[in-house]
This record gives sequence, structure tokens and C-alpha cells, in this order.
Amino acid sequence: MENRGQKLLKEIIDIYIKTARPVGSPALAESKKFDLSPATIRNAMYELEAQGYIDQPHTSAGRVPTTLGYKFYLDNLLNIKDLNIKENKELSSAYQNDMRDLAKLLVEKTNLAVIVGFAPGDFYFTGLFNLFSHPEFEDYKMVLSMTKVVDSLEQAMMDIYHRVDKPVILIGDDNPFSSDCSVAIAPLENGKLLAILGPMRMDYNKVLALLEETVKITK
Repeated sequence: MENRGQKLLKEIIDIYIKTARPVGSPALAESKKFDLSPATIRNAMYELEAQGYIDQPHTSAGRVPTTLGYKFYLDNLLNIKDLNIKENKELSSAYQNDMRDLAKLLVEKTNLAVIVGFAPGDFYFTGLFNLFSHPEFEDYKMVLSMTKVVDSLEQAMMDIYHRVDKPVILIGDDNPFSSDCSVAIAPLENGKLLAILGPMRMDYNKVLALLEETVKITK
């Protein structure tokens, strides 16, 4: 993908993550990050759509990222920022208390669901209500998909338990929980596993920063 297309895709995904609304060429032009005419932006968006990185939902004039678009973003465009001192201390303090306290703090920080695997078949799951608060779950099909995730959670954890050796994000067909969702997973000390589960429209920069810092403090 050419440099202009990469920059546009990154901006589309960054805006969509924040707003949960399809992104149109006017929003990109207004962002002031591109020295391009609205017509040029529209043409570049058509190219991204033709390549399968973005899609047009229903009759909306805007576009949303596809699974392929998210994968390209994760592999090439992500810019993970370090947590601030306050957040580092909060994570350390929660971990000193209990892994369940740490999971609850991560739910608070991400507004997503968190799973702590203590061993295959032994896990703690929290944050489902937070997950359902996201706009994606206004769609009944997404709610149904997530209830299936909950029902098959034990099998999914067992399937992935020994496959992860570093922080990783799995989306689409790579996600053992659901192809409709995204999961960020990291192995912790003593055979534990931490997973943050949410819609594909999650703040990957924030989630990965939290995950990587958690790995550091639990070593």
C-alpha cells in the first residue's frame, strides 16, 4: 500500500475507534492532516475500498475498517505509547492485591471484558456489562455472538492457552473466541494468561500499552 493510502487508513481507523461512526471524506479533510483536496481523498478512499481495507455499511456515505484493514493497521501502523506514572502505579497496586483486582482495573481502564486464565479450565471473567455498552452491541447479532463466546469460553481458553508466548492481538478468523470480535492476549508468570476481549473497534494503542505493562509488573 502506498504511503498516502496508509496515512488515510490510519486516520480512518483512529477516527472510527473514537466515534464508532462511519468516516467520510469531509471528516478526513477537516482533520487537517492531509494536504489533499476532498476529491483526491474520495478517490483514495475508493482505492482502499477496492483493495478490501474499508467498506461502506448500508447506504452511509462514510466507510468503516474491514478485518483486513484492522490487520494492516495492527501490523504496520500501530504506535503504542507508554503509560503514565499514575497508571503504572495503579496496575502495580492492583496486582499486589489480587489478579482479580488487576482484571477489574483493566476493565475500568478499557471498558472491555477481561479474562484471567489461572490454568486451562480455570479462569476468571469480568466486564461483560461494559462490553455490551459499546455501540456495536446495539446489533442483536453481535449480542448473540457474544453470548456464544461466553458459552464456549472454557474451550476457547483451552485452545489458546499454550499457543501464546508474547502479547498478541487476534482478530477475525484468527480469534478463537469469535470472528466478530478482537482479543488481546498475553502470557503472565506461573502459567497465567490475560485476555482483553472487545469489538474490533477497540483502542489498540491503549490496550496493548496496558497489556505490555502488566506483563512487566507480573514478572
